[in-house]
Amino acid sequence: MQKDDHKSKESQEEKNRRTNREVFFALELVSKLGISVAIIAAGFIWAGIYLDRMFGNTYHIFLVLGFALSIIVSIYDIYWLLEPIIGTEKRKNFLKKKKK
Repeated sequence: MQKDDHKSKESQEEKNRRTNREVFFALELVSKLGISVAIIAAGFIWAGIYLDRMFGNTYHIFLVLGFALSIIVSIYDIYWLLEPIIGTEKRKNFLKKKKK
């Protein structure tokens, strides 16, 4: 009976470790996404403001272009960061469909 208790404690500890790893992985991913989107947006918007000031009366065209480019680049960056997760899920779903 003591062996069973020992095994259940080990399995519970392993479950806790796995859960902690998953939580830390999720926090890391969210942090990466947030920081990368903020840096990309700030960079392109700053460049747009700089170009508007450099060329004079441009009616904030470069600011709008910088904002639009930041959205496009951020979407690409988010996809690039999430692709390993998305690809893994696609492969799992594909294999499940193939087995049926």
